[in-house]
Amino acid sequence: MDGIDPTEWKRLLAAAEAGELYLDPETGKGLDKVCDTHIENLQKSLRTVGLVETITGFGSFDSSKILEKKYSSLATGHDGAMDAILQQHIETVKTMKETVAKAIANYVALDEEQRQQIEKMTP
Repeated sequence: MDGIDPTEWKRLLAAAEAGELYLDPETGKGLDKVCDTHIENLQKSLRTVGLVETITGFGSFDSSKILEKKYSSLATGHDGAMDAILQQHIETVKTMKETVAKAIANYVALDEEQRQQIEKMTP
């Protein structure tokens, strides 16, 4: 998948869940909304795939029917089709959002833990 690697984001999520990934809340500020907007846009695109599911108008020649079938198959029906790719992107962005949220939570928890340790040392 160009530009977005679901495997890498799953690996990062596992690291965040294991407490090995941290993100300053200020750095991550607004990323959840960016992810939500991107998911909404991908879902809109996914809904429009049905509009191009059946492509016609190439004429009545045998080659026209072949072209209709070829272009129609780009929309749905297999792993490389538009609908499948859009769904993969949606799932990956959800994983990204979850990773960022967990990494921020890790940072906040670590910050609080260190604050408490410092307070114990001060008179």
